[in-house]
Amino acid sequence: MTAFPRLLYLAGTQDFSDADAFERRLRDLLDAGLPWFQLRDKALDDRALFDIAEKIRGWTRETGCLFTVNDRTDIAILSGADGVHLGQTDLSALEPSFVRPRPGFHLGISTHNLPEVQRALTVGPDYLGVGPIFPTRTKETEIPSRGPGALAETRALTPLPLVAIGGIVPDNAREVFAAGADTLAVSGVLTRTGDPVGLLGVFLGLLASAPPSSFA
Repeated sequence: MTAFPRLLYLAGTQDFSDADAFERRLRDLLDAGLPWFQLRDKALDDRALFDIAEKIRGWTRETGCLFTVNDRTDIAILSGADGVHLGQTDLSALEPSFVRPRPGFHLGISTHNLPEVQRALTVGPDYLGVGPIFPTRTKETEIPSRGPGALAETRALTPLPLVAIGGIVPDNAREVFAAGADTLAVSGVLTRTGDPVGLLGVFLGLLASAPPSSFA
């Protein structure tokens, strides 16, 4: 079973005032030990998305950070990313068994209820996103938060690594790990803070005391 880092940061250039601000934030976090970054940007055109993905691939390779791209398998492959993360609406483009473009290329899939978990499992993912665990402002969605119990419900259906998504902050991180998460996905909490490196340090400290994972 693949081992995945226990902290994932999801962000895109649209989360910041300009591309330079995005680059500075990400480079600072990578230098501070960010273990996993996922580029999620629906506003950029294909050329701009590929250009930034290619840059991020270089930066993450320098620090040993896992790098995945949201939604766009083509951009993930062309940029040399470590994998792609797909939503439920993206699954229709996949065959029942996802063909990896190269060894070690990871596939993650978001799930919001148990039927979606069952559907995702037919594609053969490497991990599942589970959420939203808590209310979140990062994505405009009408999907209600599910609470930490969603992790236990999902675990009953699969032994795959589970990434908890939605409203994760230091104050609830231990609760989410205790409920069965293997990885915490954070976005807005790191995007909006004035001290991203300091907050990353808090999360990394929490990981050191988190319950052990079978996948890390």
